[in-house]
Amino acid sequence: MAEPLRTPMDRAPDPNLGSDPIPKSRYTSADYARLEWERMWTRVWLMAGRESDAPEPGDYFTFEIGPESVLVIRQADGSLAARYNVCMHRGNRLREPGRGHAERFSCLFHGWQYDIDGSLRAPLDPESFPQGCDGLDLRAVHCDTWAGFVFVNLDEDPEPLDEYLGVIPDHLDPYHFDEWKVTFDATIEIECNWKTSVDAFNEAYHLAATHAWTLEFSDDVNTLYDCYEKHTRMIFPEVQASPRHPGAGTVTQGIRDFFLSRVGVDVAAFEGGPAEARQAFVAAVRGMAPALGCDMSELDDSQICDDYHYTVFPNLTFNAHSLFTWVFTHRPHPEDPNRMYFDFIALLRAPAQEVPRPEKQHFRTADGDTLAGRCEGGDLLDEDLHNLPRIQAGMRSRAFESLHLGDQEIRIRHFHHTLEAYVGR
Repeated sequence: MAEPLRTPMDRAPDPNLGSDPIPKSRYTSADYARLEWERMWTRVWLMAGRESDAPEPGDYFTFEIGPESVLVIRQADGSLAARYNVCMHRGNRLREPGRGHAERFSCLFHGWQYDIDGSLRAPLDPESFPQGCDGLDLRAVHCDTWAGFVFVNLDEDPEPLDEYLGVIPDHLDPYHFDEWKVTFDATIEIECNWKTSVDAFNEAYHLAATHAWTLEFSDDVNTLYDCYEKHTRMIFPEVQASPRHPGAGTVTQGIRDFFLSRVGVDVAAFEGGPAEARQAFVAAVRGMAPALGCDMSELDDSQICDDYHYTVFPNLTFNAHSLFTWVFTHRPHPEDPNRMYFDFIALLRAPAQEVPRPEKQHFRTADGDTLAGRCEGGDLLDEDLHNLPRIQAGMRSRAFESLHLGDQEIRIRHFHHTLEAYVGR
């Protein structure tokens, strides 16, 4: 019998990264964006989607990164393969962004056809090509999976995915993300650099101003930050009030409304302090697991209550909870360093329940689009989306030269340390 999985709780050592300012040019410069593409984006593993989005042979989904588009295709033998989404005749894109099914991929320009394994099946009038058409199969992209997620790497000879992920599987495998269901899927075009968005979710320092109403049930002051080789973690306590809140040390109404009552605790009959409130929340959630069809015995009590927040370099964010998890990816705009694409999928741990796969929605902050009322927690994310274009606009001011980071922003500093290892100074 296999040993139960456990997320390591030991603190990572202080990375001692100093206190140098971070130049704003990394966020605003087209030249720096070009170096990121050449030296970083084309060499790292990137989360492209969910395995469950291509369940049968011929099912596919696309992944867009910078100027490239990739087809992730379920093969006849059940494996997944990735190919550049471009006809090798004259460069036409084979499929528009999204999910679909294909018995073969036909180019709409001249009708060249490719099998789902990428092999060139039938060029039109092959006799008219005296040079022949050998070597014109769809070009392969390295593809691998972990925890129900599909990763691709544009490098010709990348390091194995498990080596690249480092500590992440040990930390997140106890959540068994392969059994979770997608409940919301959206891409938001935001008027900011992709790193501006990553930064916003790499610290709890902004809660006191941006999300002040959450301090009634979230503890920004006692948040823990851990930095690993490439990736980082933040353990963000919930079901307890921030010391900044006047209700600190009590079971606030926010704890009762946003946590206890939502999992079936009788808040009218509840007696006890904050520790008992967390215990009641844990017991209620664990009691829900059998009906959901999952086993939460491998999760620590803290993981039931708190947000275990991971950033997988360069652009993947997990807000991991026991019942739901938010997964963000932050993609660069192919032409403008002051714009980006924010992908948001919400996952529900309910393997025993039928959960229809929602269609992807598309929004733009430039159009005033918001998420409130469209998904659980949309009002919270709207507060971040409101700030991001304004941060980017301020960075372009002649008065602003660099980011001035404190200890609570160590994950941002570590991120830049890792980024510079790829891009170079």
